[in-house]
Amino acid sequence: MSKVLLITNIPAPYRVDLFYYMQTHQQTHEFFVIYTNRNEDNRQWVIDERKLLQSTILESKIIKRKGEGDVHYLHIPQHLTREITRINPDVVIAWEYNPSALKALLWCKRHGRKFIHLTDGTLHSERNIGRVQKLMRHIIIRHADACIASSTKAKEKLLHWGAPKRKIFLSLLTVDISRFRYAEKRENQHTLLFVGRIIHLKGLDLLLRALPKVHQPFELLIVGDGEADEKAKLMAMAEETHVAQHIRWLGFQSGEPLADAYRRASVFVLPTREDCFGLVLLEALCSGTPIVASKYADGAYDIVHPGENGLIVDPEDADALAEAIDSILGSEKIRRRYSQTCRQYIPQFEFEAVMQGYLQAIAFVTSGNK
Repeated sequence: MSKVLLITNIPAPYRVDLFYYMQTHQQTHEFFVIYTNRNEDNRQWVIDERKLLQSTILESKIIKRKGEGDVHYLHIPQHLTREITRINPDVVIAWEYNPSALKALLWCKRHGRKFIHLTDGTLHSERNIGRVQKLMRHIIIRHADACIASSTKAKEKLLHWGAPKRKIFLSLLTVDISRFRYAEKRENQHTLLFVGRIIHLKGLDLLLRALPKVHQPFELLIVGDGEADEKAKLMAMAEETHVAQHIRWLGFQSGEPLADAYRRASVFVLPTREDCFGLVLLEALCSGTPIVASKYADGAYDIVHPGENGLIVDPEDADALAEAIDSILGSEKIRRRYSQTCRQYIPQFEFEAVMQGYLQAIAFVTSGNK
């Protein structure tokens, strides 16, 4: 049985759930996990500690940098190399282009072990990276024995940076979809739903600009917390555009209240300016909720099949966004068809299917392929 070490930043629930599944549903590899920090200050996640099997959580110095519409976190972990040496893995899978991934790559080269690079990033999400960040991508992608992409758009990014196609394996980003999948759809007609952090990047202001152009009656449910200043701006904007009376701000929700919000929604809307994936789209898909997604949500191209279970639009085009919402709200037949079609696209996001991308990449590097 080979030892495989996964190195990522924080124990996000969707990562923890997948890793736990991989640790308990296959017999070929023994999976270990290193998280470089317990949490980041913009997250409210609650983790099931029982699922942290063979997991180490390090402490990191965290450098925060204000980016375009969001804050970026750089982890500089303590004792990472010591922990890798203690575990002594045959294969290391490390996320993205950071000091942890670079240290893991150097350790693998020094000890003759295999290194697999995993990325969620896309050409759009990484369009403004600087010289040092480009250098890190060049080094890590060039020297990786294989790569795992969490979306079709992430795979396009890897190809752009010179990764050979034969060395790229697809493992779609996912969540525990059973929390959303196995409940009856109970739509409240004309209910729009947004789920996400309330930050400029998520494009709620773009949705508010479009809402006055929507002809169908609607109620918008906004689930999520975020920056107080941004929320204040959005609430003022809602008053100015005369849609405030149609909006309910529900704050952060998880578990059954969140799942129920998806089940009751007529249309899920994600007007984001940038998302490497957009797991909320997957939650909507698994809930059977028709979707209107921004073309800048890179996971939309794996989740939304236009005209079948939703639509992909330019969120900065208020007329196009309003028209997409109207087209679904205004037709019960379309909503029912979109909802039913959602089911056929769910299986590729099951943990078993997602795990195969990891297993294929591991098999590739351990079988002597170059």
